[in-house]
Amino acid sequence: MQFVGLITFYALISAFGLYKIKAADGLQDHALWIGAFFYGSGFLIWLFILRKFPLSISFPIAAGSLIIATQAFGYLLLKETISTMHLAGIALVLGGIALIFARA
Repeated sequence: MQFVGLITFYALISAFGLYKIKAADGLQDHALWIGAFFYGSGFLIWLFILRKFPLSISFPIAAGSLIIATQAFGYLLLKETISTMHLAGIALVLGGIALIFARA
C-alpha cells in the first residue's frame, strides 16, 4: 500500500508543479518558481520510489499516473478540453496500470 500512496503523491505533486509552470506569466512570476519547487519535489519522490521498488513496475505505473494527473489538472485548472480520444487514451493507460498491478 505504501507504493500506491507514493505513486499517487508523486503524480499529484509533479502534475501540480507542471500546472503552476504552465500557468505562470513569465520568469518573474512566483507561480513559475512554486511550480519548479513542486516538480522538483516530485523528482525527489521519484528517486525514492526507484530506490525502493522494481523499475519494471515503478516506471510504467508512475508514467501512466503522471499522464492521467496532468490531463486532470489541465482539464480542471487550465480549462483545457479532453476529447474522446483523450478519454480513450486515459482508459488504455488505466488498463495498462491495472495489468501491471495484477502481474506484480
